[in-house]
Amino acid sequence: METKAEFRAHLKARRDGLPQEFRDAWSQSICQHLERLCRDRRFTRIGAFWPFGSELDLRPAAATHPDWLWFFPRVASTQPPRLVWGTEPLEKGHWGLMEPVFAQHFIPPVQLLLVPGLAFDDDGHRMGYGRGFYDALLAKLPEELLTMGVGFEFQMHLPVPVEPHDWPVQALLSERGLRLLEPKA
Repeated sequence: METKAEFRAHLKARRDGLPQEFRDAWSQSICQHLERLCRDRRFTRIGAFWPFGSELDLRPAAATHPDWLWFFPRVASTQPPRLVWGTEPLEKGHWGLMEPVFAQHFIPPVQLLLVPGLAFDDDGHRMGYGRGFYDALLAKLPEELLTMGVGFEFQMHLPVPVEPHDWPVQALLSERGLRLLEPKA
């Protein structure tokens, strides 16, 4: 059995090993699914993230819809893990992540929150980078805010270790499309 750190390293290496053209094509497909969902549900305030390393790239969706409000996370504190949210312009912040220059919202004022991860299971639990930022945030969000794990299909439907502080997302989005999840009782 791998440790969580070894599992994370394995998942990251697997994603890093994909050819760039695959990641680009799949990111474009994810952006198209995202645009359709936002139009259908009339979402115009989206919490997103700039790509880090080999993560999927949501920039095409943001560029196509500059009239929508795109909110991005900024690391406010590492202990406890806390994000603060704002719009562009962005600058390099913690760990080289692109973060908003001005961020003032501890709860993102959005209708849809896109959540990154290295892996997602069928119940919406995720394996992130292990610092707890999104779990801390997900625990505080209002129920009407749709939370959606986004990643490539090969990152979905994997066994993810779940601990009491882990919070699932309500939907998954990959290049194959959107999957709404049933809440567990």
